[in-house]
Amino acid sequence: MSQGSWRQSEDALPAALLGGVFGFLVSGVVCLLLGMSFVLTPVALTVALAMGVFQVGAGMILYTLGAKAIPAAELALLAMTEVLLGPVWVWLFLGEGASLSTLLGGAVLLAALAGNAVSGLRQRP
Repeated sequence: MSQGSWRQSEDALPAALLGGVFGFLVSGVVCLLLGMSFVLTPVALTVALAMGVFQVGAGMILYTLGAKAIPAAELALLAMTEVLLGPVWVWLFLGEGASLSTLLGGAVLLAALAGNAVSGLRQRP
């Protein structure tokens, strides 16, 4: 068995779909328990649908399809780029600043990603 080939033949898209369905059901129950309404304004509904389809849905589908070709350790590092870039997007679009610990954590993560990329450039045995 080659590196990163464990269970690659399994299709993970149904699991991603079930994750979305369960997330919807749990959030619906929480809304009911807290007495919150399911009614959204047209603008809020459009934003929610766009985020669900493009940001979450398309990203999850691409990540799941990529999991068949990329080893798990590299997938985990790739997923961490979301954590790394989150403060950058907030800074760029909302003008919020980042604390020193946030910047240090991002630097450590960026170093890990760069180290992984550089180590992948050399010939593997």
